[in-house]
Amino acid sequence: MEDYSGCCNKKKMIYGWLRDAEIQLKSVTMPDVLTLALVGVIPIGVAFVLLAGLRWSAARAMGVGWLLAGGIGLTYWSMDPTWLLASAIYGAFQAVDIILIVFGAILLMNYLEGSGAIATIRWYFGQIEEDRRIQVLLIGLGFMTIIEGAAGFGTPGALAAPLLIGLGFPPLAAAVFGLYFNAPNPPFGAAGTPVTGGTGAVIEPALSGSMSVNEFLSAVSAWSGIVTGLTYVFWGLLGVFFLTYWFGDASGGRSISKAVQSTLPIAPFALLLGVVTGGTQLVIAWFVGPALPDIAAGFVVLAVGLQLANNNILIPESEWDFPEESRWSDTWLGGLELDEVSQDQSKKEMSVLLAWTPYLLVALALLITRWPDLTISGVAVLDWIQSFSISLDSILGTELGYTLQYLYLPGTMPFIPIAILTGFIHKMDTSQMGMAWRRSVKQVAPAALTLVIAVSMTQIMIQSQTNTADFLGMMEALSRALAMGAGGLLPLISPLIGAIGSFMTGSNTSSNILFSVLQYNAADTVGLSRTIAVSLQNVGGGLGNMVSVLNIAAICGVVGITGREGDLLRKAIIPMIIFAVFAGLFGMLLTYILVPSLF
Repeated sequence: MEDYSGCCNKKKMIYGWLRDAEIQLKSVTMPDVLTLALVGVIPIGVAFVLLAGLRWSAARAMGVGWLLAGGIGLTYWSMDPTWLLASAIYGAFQAVDIILIVFGAILLMNYLEGSGAIATIRWYFGQIEEDRRIQVLLIGLGFMTIIEGAAGFGTPGALAAPLLIGLGFPPLAAAVFGLYFNAPNPPFGAAGTPVTGGTGAVIEPALSGSMSVNEFLSAVSAWSGIVTGLTYVFWGLLGVFFLTYWFGDASGGRSISKAVQSTLPIAPFALLLGVVTGGTQLVIAWFVGPALPDIAAGFVVLAVGLQLANNNILIPESEWDFPEESRWSDTWLGGLELDEVSQDQSKKEMSVLLAWTPYLLVALALLITRWPDLTISGVAVLDWIQSFSISLDSILGTELGYTLQYLYLPGTMPFIPIAILTGFIHKMDTSQMGMAWRRSVKQVAPAALTLVIAVSMTQIMIQSQTNTADFLGMMEALSRALAMGAGGLLPLISPLIGAIGSFMTGSNTSSNILFSVLQYNAADTVGLSRTIAVSLQNVGGGLGNMVSVLNIAAICGVVGITGREGDLLRKAIIPMIIFAVFAGLFGMLLTYILVPSLF
């Protein structure tokens, strides 16, 4: 007879969690919380409508949200004006950390563009392999993962899509897979900005001293890496299936069986690269932190993939290619004429190793400065670097304070120094270096304004818990309402909440700024793991980038198919749903079965 005791114990444990959650919820007066939540959601709701509905710029939409948050805080929540202003200023200071990271990452990218390093990298990919399945895997799992880890903020798709077109991909395919392969990467993009700059900018009040911010962020990094790492195992293979299904027959006669037949020969190669990418990302996220998983995973999978391709290991005998260009549909071309679809004219400007050197230096610097227990001459490197800081202990006489750890911040160390060093090792002249700085300032300025407004607004909503009306804070009320609605299914919908945030803002970081505290408090209310909830929020913020209106519009502009955003969205939403369902179900498994007692 089989032993069912373990199964019964697990069921009892799950029922116990749900019963405890029900008891906690009954202690809250439903109408009061719902009323506060309905009022508190106004700033975010209005910003969402302005962004997604009326297509306002993010800065304008968030500006209206900021004004509404401030007005509601002063009137309905009866916040002290000094406290409200201090909260807004505190949020603006928190945004400085993120802005410096974004600026440093984009500066390095512009140096590499100006020096010819990016052109050399593009040239190199064009020499490797003719099979389109192998090309999309090497670029998607390798190149795009490195670029996301080093730069983030939409850069991978903007660089990869033109590269794919240059290799002979239809413009729509280049745009689709420029979004698709970046979905598991943004949680660790731009040296971990969504975790350290996004969640880290707003989570401290919610922790209330239960653990340090750095400890919590390390845990979020680790569990985010578990989810994205496991996703990567099948993500490359699924990408090949979609490639052969969507773009295998120019007449539109799609066939699942034909797509499967075209996918199976490449399955060993795709699965191995998926395991290497996900395994590396998972290990680095767990043991080192959020700054290095993407960069390390990209380099490792690129090295493994190139070695396999160059030695014809696990490479199918027959190559797969698109139908002849003359048969491409108007949808594939995105409205362009064939003579407008330019082949890549990139050329070798320097040695391939020299072109990759700045990224290797970034990876090395981040590894040295983020390794938890690394000591040199008896000095703990991480502690020593974090000891250099500039602090403002009290903002407007309140208990709110700000600290900038300038040697620990990826933007100031290592991005900006390595960007400057790149100018010398790539022998750039002063006009090229000056152009890189000017372009970076111009590119970052709109994002900087948006981030200042968004973080400031979010801090007003969080700090509204300090008020003379004795109300729950806006974010706390929203969290409790979410907990009441989702209950024990919160882990299932947490990734979707994160996806809504990035759909709305085009940024994993901004999504985490808006919803990390909401997810944390909702999980706390129903007695579930706060770490898993925030990790799923972080993962969801990444997958939402696939369907973000801003990202889709940007990548369509890059490849020259503006006006065909609907075609791209209809394809991107399918893998997004698959990823969201997988992450949500796996989150339920983690929460109730594998690590039910995790903080």
